[in-house]
Amino acid sequence: MELAGVAVAFGSIMYLISKSVSLGLAFLIGTGIVGLFAGLGLQGFLSTVLQGIFDPMTMQLVIAVVLISGLGKLMKESGDLSLMVGSLVAIFRNPKMLSMMLPALVGTLNVPGGAIMSTPMVEENGKILGLDATTKSAINVFSRHIGYFVYPLYASTIILSELLDVQKLVLIRHNVITMLVGIAVAYLSFFRGVGHQQRTSEGDKRTFYHIKCFLSGFSPILTALGLVLFFETPFYIAVTIGVALGLVRGLPAGDRRGALIVRLRKFFTEWIDYRLVLTITGLMAFKAVIEASGVVGILADILLGFGIPLPMIVVIMGLIASLLTGAHMAAAGILATLFAPLFPVGLVAPYTSLLFTTIMLGYLVSPIHLCLVLTNQYFGVKYPSVLRKLLPPVLVMMAVAVVQLLWRIR
Repeated sequence: MELAGVAVAFGSIMYLISKSVSLGLAFLIGTGIVGLFAGLGLQGFLSTVLQGIFDPMTMQLVIAVVLISGLGKLMKESGDLSLMVGSLVAIFRNPKMLSMMLPALVGTLNVPGGAIMSTPMVEENGKILGLDATTKSAINVFSRHIGYFVYPLYASTIILSELLDVQKLVLIRHNVITMLVGIAVAYLSFFRGVGHQQRTSEGDKRTFYHIKCFLSGFSPILTALGLVLFFETPFYIAVTIGVALGLVRGLPAGDRRGALIVRLRKFFTEWIDYRLVLTITGLMAFKAVIEASGVVGILADILLGFGIPLPMIVVIMGLIASLLTGAHMAAAGILATLFAPLFPVGLVAPYTSLLFTTIMLGYLVSPIHLCLVLTNQYFGVKYPSVLRKLLPPVLVMMAVAVVQLLWRIR
């Protein structure tokens, strides 16, 4: 019964998301389904749900993810995003590199469908290089998401690291090779046969100036990362400090206090995505009920009893969940809960990296992935043609992630 409940809950969550039901509500409905099949009883079910919702980890996740949801818009308002983009254009004068770097940079503005913001930049560089529309669409979608393999403020990175108890820096270290190989294959594939183009250099002194401008614009994010990586500051506190820095940057001359008050009001009333509160609490409630039901142990015995290798299970489940939902957070939340007891001690980090990779790559090519839909619409191209362009780096990255894990467990 417990296993049937998880299967029904899993399918229900993916179906509801495909019908545009909010992620948080979908998780809560899935939680109720698991509880119904698990036989916890009303009192036991409610107690488990409340424990999951009011767990300190839940509160910390809510604070971190909610603040990050507004950070990108804050940096756009303060001018930091424009400063970063302008500096990058001045530093890197190779249109090929810029075509991939600009979407990755704009990717720090982590909002659904945000890839549409970088399409004009890719289009402009694409004209210089003579790229076709399909290639430009593939470049924009791939490049926007590739940086998330090493971006600690990415929602799925936060969820997987917290639920599977893997330090973000450790997870990133396992993702680096996969990301670098993916970039190399994408670069060779996307720009095959394209001649070399170079903008005029501005000189070393000018380049140093633009580097300083880039670091200045990136300072809210760099501050949060530095506090976490070098001072072991709790993640939610580091993000809070980074947001505080972003709030006071780029205030107009004159009534700075009044401008700060206006910015604070916009940040908390317009820029933060409060739907994420329901998403995180629903996810943690789902996790708590899954654990209380004991279904994970049953599932582990069944899967391992069939002799299916665990890496293959991770790949298949990761791709199915992300492809069907087109939502990386949903896939990460569901699968982290299911796989947490299955990953062998001492190999949790490489297994988590493989899970992250499969989720990201499935999400990247999902036909209901909003970034992919909007980018294809902007360039006027069809999904199958863009998918063919994306497959070479996607398949190679998947192979690299699997080989890395197998190398560790050999």
